[in-house]
Amino acid sequence: MSSPPQIPPDKLDDSSRVLKAVSETRTSIVYSSDDDESSDSERRRRTPPAELSPPRASAGREKPEARQQQSALPTRFGTAGGRYMPPTLKRKMMADAASRGDAKEVQQRESWDQLKKRINGPVNKANIGNIKDIIVELFGANLVRGRGLLCRSLMRAQSQSTSFTAVYAALVAVINTKLPLIGELMVTRLVLQFRRAFKRDDKGLCISSVMFLAHLSNQRVAHEVLAFQIVSLLLETPTDDSVEVAVAFTREVGAFLGSIAPRVLNYVFDAFRSILHEAEIDKRTQYMIEVLFHYRRDGFKDSPVIPDGLDLVEEDEQIVHEVAMDDDDLDAQDELN
Repeated sequence: MSSPPQIPPDKLDDSSRVLKAVSETRTSIVYSSDDDESSDSERRRRTPPAELSPPRASAGREKPEARQQQSALPTRFGTAGGRYMPPTLKRKMMADAASRGDAKEVQQRESWDQLKKRINGPVNKANIGNIKDIIVELFGANLVRGRGLLCRSLMRAQSQSTSFTAVYAALVAVINTKLPLIGELMVTRLVLQFRRAFKRDDKGLCISSVMFLAHLSNQRVAHEVLAFQIVSLLLETPTDDSVEVAVAFTREVGAFLGSIAPRVLNYVFDAFRSILHEAEIDKRTQYMIEVLFHYRRDGFKDSPVIPDGLDLVEEDEQIVHEVAMDDDDLDAQDELN
């Protein structure tokens, strides 16, 4: 194969000479033949990168296996882990299960997933404006069977949105009048969750747990002795984190303790006063305690016992659960989840 025609140098300007040099270099690479005595590095330099890279497994070879695994999920677990299943595929799945003799297991799994959706949906939509409708919707589900699901859903929603703690506590208070085992299970799980978070020094989880317990005390679901035990535990060996959690808890439950057990509230603030003057804590924590004293002087007007629109339970219908912080036989009943 012949090389491109050469242009006389006297007819080229500077830019043309540069282009000519580049063209000659590229031409020499393209039109040069492979030399048997050339080095391996020279061959690798001229070999395209696609040929140097090791062969990769074709994605199409793995797809049938992945499809078989995915198709096995609906057959084994009923609703493919809660994902949407078309009616045609669901009918086919039920027929296959009936042929294998485990249709009852699939139906139980499907009814359990439906119960979970009927509980999680209303809980996630609950607010002050629609709480009465949410309560009616929840009572339409099998709450005795799904009490573990309800408690877990409420605890998860409250930890993610602590500003709605009063709403979730009012929801538990109403359900507790009809199904006291749910109120007791909720208080028990919150106490156990607070214990674990306190041992792990998880301040965020501690705050969310004590806030929920504070509002359950305000709604007369948890006993006021539990509130006193929580404050005593937090202030026994004061640190910056434990004092911060105690301040957050006292802000929520202070108005309730002041009305039902003023001596307990006086003891709590005496402990805060001694910490403020004697303990070695950060200035930020000292400021939080001082702000708490201002809250008390104002009568906890920014943190009422029960906010407007959430006083839904009559006093003679309230059922108080005496769950203590030091109980050794508390059972979270995780098998109900």
